[in-house]
Amino acid sequence: MELDDIDKKILVELQGDLPVVKRPFKEIADSVAISEDEFFTRVKRLQKEDIIRKFGLRIDSEKVGFKSTLIAMKVVPERLEETADRLSGYDFVTHNYARDHEYNLWFTVIERDESALRKAIERIEREVEYDDMLNLPVRRKFKIDVRFDIK
Repeated sequence: MELDDIDKKILVELQGDLPVVKRPFKEIADSVAISEDEFFTRVKRLQKEDIIRKFGLRIDSEKVGFKSTLIAMKVVPERLEETADRLSGYDFVTHNYARDHEYNLWFTVIERDESALRKAIERIEREVEYDDMLNLPVRRKFKIDVRFDIK
């Protein structure tokens, strides 16, 4: 799908914070010089084409009491996709991705407290086939604000 300049401007605007006003999308539409209706039509098309994969808010899970950890797993390459699918089926796994590394499957586990997090990891250890697993909890957070400069 070919993106025109307006699509690109919309994508740039949607990566930032929404204005806290009665009609935030109208404000974004105005900033890219289109109507609010055209804005919604374009956003729906961008979602349908999977250019916008997800649209929502980000919550700092730690500030609302949740605990999480990053897990690095060594999986036989032939079972990588099957294992990733299995992990994706757990409510407590937020996402996973393959890496070109000895530990070739990485994922994040999040739970309501430390006890539930331990139980989730123990369940993975019992139910998922893997060669080795590293639990890599956050010691110090370095958060970057990733935004794509779409040209």
